[in-house]
Amino acid sequence: MKNAPPGYLCPFCGIAETLPLPAPESAVVLIESTVFALVPTHYYGGIKGNCLVIPRMHHENVLDIPDDLGQAFFRTTRRLAQAMRSVFQCDGISTRQHNGPAGNQDVWHYHLHVFPRYDNDGLYTGKKSSYSTEERVELAARLRTALQ
Repeated sequence: MKNAPPGYLCPFCGIAETLPLPAPESAVVLIESTVFALVPTHYYGGIKGNCLVIPRMHHENVLDIPDDLGQAFFRTTRRLAQAMRSVFQCDGISTRQHNGPAGNQDVWHYHLHVFPRYDNDGLYTGKKSSYSTEERVELAARLRTALQ
């Protein structure tokens, strides 16, 4: 399943090439040898503090990722979930991942969404909204502190 158009310039590969950051003005939350996590440009349903876990190497979708990447992916996801619980006092955590156009994938680089959740928060019925740069940087800083 390959859906990236010819000449696709992958935004996540562009970020991965700049690592290691994370500078204080960065939305990058965590960097490991094979994955990194960041606060994305959008949030959903008014729930702020969501992150993306992204492999540093380009893999378009779940069918492309190597088996040995799974351990780093889920370790990072668990660490983010713990940080979110600490920073945001959320009631739960949700993850979601999309593959192909029919699966609502819109960036052609595998990534996993991690959301802080609250009772009756409306995540799946709320609208997509943009973070300001300042919000992304502030949320990332709070999560980085919790991860230390």
